[in-house]
Amino acid sequence: MEKNLEKICAICGHKYMADIYDQGTCKFCGWNNSYRVNEFADKVIYPNLISLNKAKKLYRENRPFEPNLDDFVEALFFYSEVQFKYKNLYYEVILASENDEEIIKMNDFNGGNLQTFKEKEDFINNAKIDGELLKDIWEETTERDWLQ
Repeated sequence: MEKNLEKICAICGHKYMADIYDQGTCKFCGWNNSYRVNEFADKVIYPNLISLNKAKKLYRENRPFEPNLDDFVEALFFYSEVQFKYKNLYYEVILASENDEEIIKMNDFNGGNLQTFKEKEDFINNAKIDGELLKDIWEETTERDWLQ
């Protein structure tokens, strides 16, 4: 079995330990390095919620690797299921199929507040929590991630 190898983080240049799949989290900056991330530097791919190039920009600006709503929606279309937390309640957003058409569904983890959207723009412009547009309260959300 191959041992872990020391690699250079694509974001900060510090060394991190890669696993047998050439992946590993940098302990210095927190970026989840992956062998595929350089191939798709402008796309959201596993295991991150932002692209490599966006992460580099945020790192230079000394800002956390947090997705904005557009990044989050891009992650949705990569992972098919994503989640976030708002006011101590988790919400899931999933891609689903209805009448042979792809739709977006959002609800809280208790099964309440189910909303369905026909397309990406419909979700971005109309998703609401407690009567407030998600795009207006996005900065107050936390724990944004692919569905755990």
